Amino acid sequence: MSSAEAKQMLRSLVRAARRQGSAADQESLASTCLTFVDNLPGPKRVTCYASYGSEPGTGPLLDALAAGGYEVLLPRVVGDDLEWVPAGGDTVVSSMGIAEPAGAAASLLPLRAMLVPALAVGIDGARLGKGGGYYDRVIAGLPAEQRPMVIAVVRDEDVMPVATVPVDARDCPVDAILTPTRVIPCSSP
Repeated sequence: MSSAEAKQMLRSLVRAARRQGSAADQESLASTCLTFVDNLPGPKRVTCYASYGSEPGTGPLLDALAAGGYEVLLPRVVGDDLEWVPAGGDTVVSSMGIAEPAGAAASLLPLRAMLVPALAVGIDGARLGKGGGYYDRVIAGLPAEQRPMVIAVVRDEDVMPVATVPVDARDCPVDAILTPTRVIPCSSP
């Protein structure tokens, strides 16, 4: 089975499990995240995303980050890329069904952390996204000396053992996993 086929199979399994399971505790997710991010070095500037579908809800998380004095940048899809817009302004629902910020784009760097979505993530840092490669392209394009901590935001059930999330050469690992109940540092090879 190819990596692409294995990824598609795992995506189907995770999506089915999310439909059957309970939603992540959004308040606990926000509290866990803010406590962790507050202890990281760097400017009070992070990326996050506007959750949709079965993703852990980021509404309270976005509110907590703003209340904590963080500048939060949200992604907007432009062609095959993401551009970043400060949160808090108007949003427009994209053709993908995602509420995207409507304001002017801002520079991505400098950042303290990137909070990124995932369908599943291994404790080795292997992240399974939805298949568009948007976040992998952003992460791969960051200068090493300015790369912030990359944190996958998932439900507890979406955390997988080492070497169970299929990856290929274009996939970028995450540095940590954040769930409503814990923060897991990743053991990237």
